[in-house]
Formats: sequence, structure tokens, C-alpha cells
Amino acid sequence: MAGTGKTFKLRAEERDAYSFEYTVGRHRLLMSRTMKSDSLPVVGFCPVDLLLAGIAGCLGMTIRATMEEKGLAYEDLRIEIEGVRSPDTGRSALDIVRTKVFMRTGASLEQVRAVVEESEADCTVRSTIDHTPVFETEVVLEN
Repeated sequence: MAGTGKTFKLRAEERDAYSFEYTVGRHRLLMSRTMKSDSLPVVGFCPVDLLLAGIAGCLGMTIRATMEEKGLAYEDLRIEIEGVRSPDTGRSALDIVRTKVFMRTGASLEQVRAVVEESEADCTVRSTIDHTPVFETEVVLEN
């Protein structure tokens, strides 16, 4: 899974105070604390929630692929994730992200741990956090 080149693009447009519409290809999602919409799913997620969802979703899909590659059967995969930001650091960043992976399987705990470790390294979202990317920001003023 690792090593494949790909560009991911997302467009975020402010729709109301603290409300953004995200577009990826033909898929749209509205993140909002204040707005209601009949045409888009409105969620009560904040951006940090979406970050954690991205980690959990990517990790879950990568675990599935890795388990299948290794011929390991499982059921009921569940990932619980929490991010903690300490008020003492003076930073807005999360200080710790705790992830718990649950599943039913006949595989040994050692096999599943190895799959999870490999999946964490292969998951694009998790790997990006582990290996800080170069951020490039361009500001464009429109008339």
C-alpha cells in the first residue's frame, strides 16, 4: 500500500459562521455548529473530530487490507480514538492521541499487534502525522 503516488484534494468553503462545506470530487459534507441544510448532511463535528475520524478511518481500512493480505479472518472491527490537548503546553496541538483497536479473530494477539503496527505505518493519515509534511500556503485575494 505504501509508496504509491497520489494527490488528494479537498475544497473547503465557509458557508456561515463556523460552517464549512467540504467537497471532494462529487462528495460534499457540511461541518457546522450553527447551520441547517436540507441538501447536505450536517454534522456536529469540529475540525479535531474530523482529524480523529480521518486517523480512525484510514487505520481501519488499512487494517482490513493488511488482514486480508495475510489471510487473517476477523469480525466486528472497531476503533476508538481520543486526542488530548493539555492547557499547560501553550500550543494548540494535541499532546497525545490514544487509539484502541477491537476485533474478534482467531489470530493471535501478536499477529494482530503486528498487523496494527504495519497498518499504522502504511495508513496515509497516521503516517503524515508521524512524518510532518512540508506545509505550503498561498493566499489569493479575489475581487
